[in-house]
Amino acid sequence: MRSPGPPRREPRARRAAARPPAHHGLRARLARAAIDVTRAAALALLLAGCIEVPPPPPRPPLQPKDIKVPEGVGLEIACTPTGVELCFDARDNNCNGVIDEGCGLHTGILQFTIAWEEPEADVDLNVYDPAGELARVGEPTASGLMKDRDCPRVSGECQEQNVENVFLTEGEPARGRYRVVVRLDKLNDATAPIRVRLSARVGQRSYSMALDLSPSAATEEKSVEFTL
Repeated sequence: MRSPGPPRREPRARRAAARPPAHHGLRARLARAAIDVTRAAALALLLAGCIEVPPPPPRPPLQPKDIKVPEGVGLEIACTPTGVELCFDARDNNCNGVIDEGCGLHTGILQFTIAWEEPEADVDLNVYDPAGELARVGEPTASGLMKDRDCPRVSGECQEQNVENVFLTEGEPARGRYRVVVRLDKLNDATAPIRVRLSARVGQRSYSMALDLSPSAATEEKSVEFTL
């Protein structure tokens, strides 16, 4: 009779694999997400370097529309180059789009200038922007229009070179309807009519006309209107 052997040991229960704490798993997922974002950004930069992005379309040139001039007044658009820019005649003599350049007047992509020969006559250039605001000496309107002189002056500032000038100080001109009024304020000892040259620069093109002013309600002022 066989002697009883040692008691059979029951197999130990397998220990459950230790699981990492929950916060360790979240940290790993965040790290993988950060790597994916970095890779995506690097790929986007690489693709951007390979793709040719077209430049924005050029802005259309400034072009006045619906121009309204006084009855019987001719609007001069073309000019004949003389090669020399003459001062204080309110003309674009060399046809480069700038009026009286180098003559001490301010210029801009929007500019209005008047000139007249009779030193005694007092003529005013009044320019109203699309908001109806009048350009003043030394103080720009909200749209940037400013007047740089008012002639004639007793102080002798104009030196008998009667020119008044309104210009856009900076930036793009406001869109809308502009009104330019040339007015004979005082004839004084001058003889009527007073021939006044009005020129306007719009962008790279200049326009010009001659106006005759006399001291009466019907003829003391002439106006020009246009739309940008």
